Amino acid sequence: MDSEPQRYVLTVDEVAERLRIHRNTVLDMIHEGAFRARLAGRSWRIPVAAFGEFLAGRDNPEKVLSMDELAAALAVHRNTATAMVQAGTIRAVRTGRTWKIPLSALDEYLAGRDNPEPTAKEDADES
Repeated sequence: MDSEPQRYVLTVDEVAERLRIHRNTVLDMIHEGAFRARLAGRSWRIPVAAFGEFLAGRDNPEKVLSMDELAAALAVHRNTATAMVQAGTIRAVRTGRTWKIPLSALDEYLAGRDNPEPTAKEDADES
């Protein structure tokens, strides 16, 4: 009995067909963070579980920011925001040629959670 192996991912075209929308709309949804997706080579793959969550209304709850939105939120130049992300100061995910910054990463940065705890010597120097 030959059974088809279980699928763990869907293609952009498969999602577009199931939602009855254009494939470019699906790509826009991916870039906006509507549901989780991974770039495999040059093609996007959407986990079946993520698509199911989207259909159930439990889509990706975490808003993501673009580099321009991050720069505006921090009131810095885009190049400064890019340098911060590339240095690892602010957590981000690279998707293709763009960066996606989770809103929680901005909150962590603003709360100072990216900075190491001061050492005892630094505490003494400040006194």
